[in-house]
Amino acid sequence: MGLRFAGLSRATWAASLSVVALVAASAIPSAATPPDPRPNVILVVTDDQAFDTLPSDAMPWLTERLREPGWTLFPNAFASTPICCPARATLLTGRYSFHTGVRTNVDGPALDETQTLPVWLDDAGYTTALVGKYLNRYPYDRGPYVPRGWDRWYAKRNTELATTYRNFPVVEQGVPKTVLGAYATDVLSAQAAAFVRTAPRDSPFFLLFAPSAPHQPWTPASRHVGALATPAVPQRPIDVDRAPAWVRALPPIDVLQAGRLSVARDLARESLLAVDDALRAIVAEVASRGQLERTIIIVLTDNGYSFGEHRWIGKACPYEACVRTPIAIHVPGTAGGVDETLVSNIDVAPTITELTGTAIPDRSAADGTSLATATRGTAGPERDGVLLTYAGDASIPGWWAVRTRRWKLVTYADGFMELYDLARDPAELRNLAEDPAHVDVVARLAGLFELPSLGPPTERR
Repeated sequence: MGLRFAGLSRATWAASLSVVALVAASAIPSAATPPDPRPNVILVVTDDQAFDTLPSDAMPWLTERLREPGWTLFPNAFASTPICCPARATLLTGRYSFHTGVRTNVDGPALDETQTLPVWLDDAGYTTALVGKYLNRYPYDRGPYVPRGWDRWYAKRNTELATTYRNFPVVEQGVPKTVLGAYATDVLSAQAAAFVRTAPRDSPFFLLFAPSAPHQPWTPASRHVGALATPAVPQRPIDVDRAPAWVRALPPIDVLQAGRLSVARDLARESLLAVDDALRAIVAEVASRGQLERTIIIVLTDNGYSFGEHRWIGKACPYEACVRTPIAIHVPGTAGGVDETLVSNIDVAPTITELTGTAIPDRSAADGTSLATATRGTAGPERDGVLLTYAGDASIPGWWAVRTRRWKLVTYADGFMELYDLARDPAELRNLAEDPAHVDVVARLAGLFELPSLGPPTERR
């Protein structure tokens, strides 16, 4: 029914018109606040992924994306400490393990959680989320706490191998729970997609998605069992006489064990198919928000894994199987491609802060260099080599290594050295450290970095 003004005085009529005008004006939207131009960031960190699986048919969706503009692959990327907890602390800080204090898988409590990537982004107005694995042995003896800087917290606890893929404990927003029956990667995928779907639209978001796959016991989703078959990898004989004592003490890989390792490798690859599905689902949620053109995606693993190379099964070794961890970065509006620059996980946090315009409070404390220019088609950081370290344990003595494009020099706490010419010997089978013809190479590589001290053996689990 319309407004009626009959019988009203002129003054009352004027006052009524003023009220109507005010109501109408209040209904007209004010000038819209311009959207926050900063990009969203999705950081994907898998667990113990062999370097030859990125790109590969184990991640078909991502491998296809790597052919598209905007995606840059860094095949010469390395884990500065090839074991889970130190590598993850490095990803969150841009600092070497001997600077974070997290040198083994029991050192998670040593991380200064007030100076990490999520804190810097959260303080800068980002909505932040962790879905998946945090640091080994979280929450330590602190109860189910949520570390500073995280707005959404869904942390999968990794208490034993039996709970890696099913029937696992989590801490959700500070509340401990147990997820029964469901496949872990799918659960985490749904949680990550839900975060993207519900994140505020007036500010950018940061998501760290960290599934347990392809960690042992290498359990693929039921839909992926038998989906991939990988030819057995031949176990090349090493030069035992020139190998370090810890390698010489390992039994040779016999035919039976080589077969078991081939099966394990197949299962690990199949477990990555669910991670690939998760990536596709998460990116689909970004697309439904209309934000693909303002979302950065970074995919890597915490460390590699050796399936019998150098007789070794596991991580923590200085060889390529353990330390090499390719990085894929999507930056909208760039040409993309393959960048052969030597890079390291110490570069991830500086890259994210530069791409988001976020300040690191003490930039001098970060050891890494931003890869932002490399994603834009400019040459990556100028490096003579990358530094790799491990504190040591009961199986492998502490070591540091310098890896250049051609050479790798490894020095152990007991003084033993390895030198490999990767151009001629990519499998690292022939140790040249005692060859008089390479004395200058050893000296040059040893002088590239201020090397950390190698402490006594510590627990590796």
